[in-house]
Amino acid sequence: MPYDPLVSVVVPCLNRAHWLVSTLESILQQDYPRIECIVVDGGSTDGTLDILRKYERRIQWISEPDNGHADAINKGWNMSHGEILAWLNADDCYITPGAVRTAAEYFQDHTDVDLIYGDYVETDRNGNVISDIIKPSPWDLITAVKYCRHIIPQPSSFMRRGILEKVNWLDPEFRNGKDHELWLRIGLVGTIKYIPVLLASARQCPGLTQDVSMAEAVVRLTKKFFGNPDLPPPFDSKSFRHRAMSNAYLTGGEHAWRGRHLKTALQCFFKAIKTDPLNLLYLFTRGSLTVVATFLPEGLKRIIRRMLDITRTT
Repeated sequence: MPYDPLVSVVVPCLNRAHWLVSTLESILQQDYPRIECIVVDGGSTDGTLDILRKYERRIQWISEPDNGHADAINKGWNMSHGEILAWLNADDCYITPGAVRTAAEYFQDHTDVDLIYGDYVETDRNGNVISDIIKPSPWDLITAVKYCRHIIPQPSSFMRRGILEKVNWLDPEFRNGKDHELWLRIGLVGTIKYIPVLLASARQCPGLTQDVSMAEAVVRLTKKFFGNPDLPPPFDSKSFRHRAMSNAYLTGGEHAWRGRHLKTALQCFFKAIKTDPLNLLYLFTRGSLTVVATFLPEGLKRIIRRMLDITRTT
């Protein structure tokens, strides 16, 4: 008889009553036989607890103050018993009926893999699909670090319990960027694979991420990565570290720019230049920061153009 490993899905929640039912139903309507659903509520006041009481025969749940999103997810994972773990935010959904089964079967067939992620779609506030199927890039740790790019879509990701125990779970110090910071730690010691299967939907609505906070988080998580004294090549190279930090400032500036925080965006931009001047050509070929350049004084633009000419010949 084939063995079906237990899959534990944690749903962190705070005042998401208007979307929580859809999230829970997407978990409970899966065709996989062994799923443990755990909701960790941070003390909602919007009717969430009434919903959880209606589901309490089918899920586990707690409601108490926590130290942020990552802390809530870690609580749920530590309450869980599954060999395969995931978290699904209380405004996202799994594709039914086969998302969890697909993940579990992949892990059974690929015993060397520690984390998988698949395709997803975006939905609006009412659950209507507003995008084509989004196919992430295959995982590459060097790209993820060097360009501070968030490659793994969290709603479509599943992990072995063992790898999370090995890297010591999510870092509660990161309220934003916590998933990307976790992927980097797993990528250093484990095996991550992309599977081209639609697994989840991500709702585009106001959430926990704030643009200025993300600007700070992407820089901080990159600094944390390079704070590891035992990094293998090429991460132990000074030139690689400078390029990665420069791009982290660039990515932070993009977050700030989207939130219309011009001062923070420009500060990040100039830190990117200072950290790695030879990265200028890359910075100015990124569409979002060419917009920032229009606000720079003409004298500074001329200096930058001269520096770009130098980078093209080096």
